[in-house]
Amino acid sequence: MRAHLTIELKNRSGETIAVRRRHNAVMQDGAKLIARLFAGTGGAITHMGVGTSDAPDGDNFATTALSNAAIGDAKPLTAPTEAPIPVAAFTIDVNEATRTVRVRVRGTLPDAAAVGTVREAGLVAHVGAETILYNRVTFAPIIKGNDHELTLFWEVTFPYGDLQAIF
Repeated sequence: MRAHLTIELKNRSGETIAVRRRHNAVMQDGAKLIARLFAGTGGAITHMGVGTSDAPDGDNFATTALSNAAIGDAKPLTAPTEAPIPVAAFTIDVNEATRTVRVRVRGTLPDAAAVGTVREAGLVAHVGAETILYNRVTFAPIIKGNDHELTLFWEVTFPYGDLQAIF
């Protein structure tokens, strides 16, 4: 599996003022979410979110939530820091030449949401009362004002076929 995120910050006139591109890491609970799909008990990715922490993930990738804590002189982000992702925002395509299935999703945090210094992003599943952080990306800080729109473009590619050669 390969996955990456492109983040674009735009002002009200539509000018792009910051871009970040990074690969993501799947969190332990995110892998469990996918594994539970085999048993019919998993859930879908329902939201995207951002946070303030750029701390690296530990070796066990057990980060369970994005942070919204003050860091140094940077205050917490203004709420909300998550945005729902409608089902129509997901596209899925198959590439038979590379034997992969690609999922792409786009989500946007509007002007008034998550104002402050953004350093991390993730895809989130709300399953009943449980919130599961599927993946997490950290990046160089983006300063989002209340006149900026932050759009996240996720792309996740899953291989298919005989996967024994991968392991």
